[in-house]
Amino acid sequence: MGARKILHLIETTELGGGAENVLVNLIRHLDRREFYSIAGLVRDGSLSQRLRESGVETVIISERRPIDLRFLLGLVALIKRQRIELIHSNEFWMNTYGCMAAMITGVPIITTVHGKNYYWEKFRRRLAYRFAARCSAKMVAVSEDIRRFLIGGVGAAPYNLVTVYNGIDPKRYGPSEEETQKGPNVRTQLGIANTASVVGTVGSLYPVKGHTNLLKAAAQVVKVFPGIVFLIIGKGGLLSQLQDEAAQLKIESSIRFLGFRDDIPELLQAMDIFVLPSLSEGVPLALLEAMAAGKPVVATHVGGNPEVVVDEETGFLVQPNDPGNLASRIIVLLKDKPLALKLGVNGQQRLRENFSLERMVNAYRDLYQEALLRK
Repeated sequence: MGARKILHLIETTELGGGAENVLVNLIRHLDRREFYSIAGLVRDGSLSQRLRESGVETVIISERRPIDLRFLLGLVALIKRQRIELIHSNEFWMNTYGCMAAMITGVPIITTVHGKNYYWEKFRRRLAYRFAARCSAKMVAVSEDIRRFLIGGVGAAPYNLVTVYNGIDPKRYGPSEEETQKGPNVRTQLGIANTASVVGTVGSLYPVKGHTNLLKAAAQVVKVFPGIVFLIIGKGGLLSQLQDEAAQLKIESSIRFLGFRDDIPELLQAMDIFVLPSLSEGVPLALLEAMAAGKPVVATHVGGNPEVVVDEETGFLVQPNDPGNLASRIIVLLKDKPLALKLGVNGQQRLRENFSLERMVNAYRDLYQEALLRK
């Protein structure tokens, strides 16, 4: 028997989010002798470009509206034309449409939920996800927090829900001897002195990522460490507002908004501390990447973060919307270098043991095989 055909569906089109990167990493590391992957997207963008560069067949299905019969019919036609044997969908709309197409075609489906987002706010959305959970061979939550929420907050049937943590390749983030040397090089490119303390974060510039709280915390940290630099990496609609807030706090000279970057491993090596001030999360890849790089982390106690960070052992956890506590933890790490080093080493070890890319790929591979056998 040849490779089994899998259709991977996702509703977003640009790189930068965790779900998109998980999709790319998963497809690239599946054994192509066992699974032949086709990516189904709603339109072209940086995600389709990255997939095609990786040799992944990518199909654009006509852009959908919230309720779009033509999109569903196009998806069904694609599944039949390509003789798809398994569907793996991601996020609310594709999970919903994917399940309808799966029922029409008789093709089994795996659905993955990467975050809580907004789908629980309206009753019909909760109904849609209850349907998706029952329709799926398995519905995957990327954290235990999301799995519990799907059961308690959405009303999804628990028997089909499993948790598969996101994973990354630890070797890519080092720090190897070569990558350790890249940190100072990045600092030079950014005009940051090697003696300066650097705190960084990675995430799209949207309210849920909590950048406003980071800026307020930074204003307190700057008073203790005047030469410190904060790197804010990511793009989004809040850029101008955050720049204005930095100016109002009179810390604009200490803040660098770098936009979207594809050199995250090198930027992490330039940091002393990684901060994740989010108000809600699944299992953020940025947090995993920082731990893989051996950086001490300060993250909010939300979503799947407490499943990744062991407070005071592999990093610090703080309550969301608490800039004062966030600032105090950053200051502790800046003052206590041995503690920062210890937390970074512990976090790196925990990442390798529990959140590796190999572990994630193997978990999905097992789910694929189980779904195909059940069919």
